[in-house]
Amino acid sequence: MFRNFDDLTRCEGRWLNLWAAFDVTGEYLGTFTLDELRDRAQVEAKWVSSVQFRSAGQRMDESALAQKLNGLPSGTTVFDFTGFRVSPVHHTGGTLTGGNIEVCDPGQHVLWSVYGFHRQAQEWQIVHDALPGEIGEVLARIVDLTGELVEYRDLSHAYANTRLPDLVDLLAQRIHDEIPGYDHPESFREDDFDAHPLAELRESIADALDLRRG
Repeated sequence: MFRNFDDLTRCEGRWLNLWAAFDVTGEYLGTFTLDELRDRAQVEAKWVSSVQFRSAGQRMDESALAQKLNGLPSGTTVFDFTGFRVSPVHHTGGTLTGGNIEVCDPGQHVLWSVYGFHRQAQEWQIVHDALPGEIGEVLARIVDLTGELVEYRDLSHAYANTRLPDLVDLLAQRIHDEIPGYDHPESFREDDFDAHPLAELRESIADALDLRRG
């Protein structure tokens, strides 16, 4: 829902509300805090009279906007999507630079791909290909900016429209369910959990969330 300038609010706590700005043609002008918009409005009247604003999530600092999403084509922004999905992917065709990238089961993957459901095209499109160590921070920054939910999907499992903390719990439950001997403590080893191919995704998301909790 679009709002005019007088309706914009600021969260007076650790988090700042973000507002995505659009001109009358629908062109995306950027994402700003209320303080930044007030500064612009003092210089250009259009920021009060003609620019439209949409709630775009929350952030702690500039790092969320600094995130470079390597899958977005020119002219597309993270705000063009109404939801996001993370999947394990591998390359078919023999090399990392050739062939196709396809969704696979965890353990067969070389990357984690983030897809977004495009508002206008009504289809899933690639947003970012992430290495294992960065996937949690990428997802957290996307949620910081957009406030959207994230789902997980591989070839055999899917968890639809979840908050990131809930996804951490769902992944932990699946890991537990798939560890042989988990229900028999005498044969269970803690490092079996860490060796599960989904553990890297779970830990990466959990680490990113811990950073935001302070």
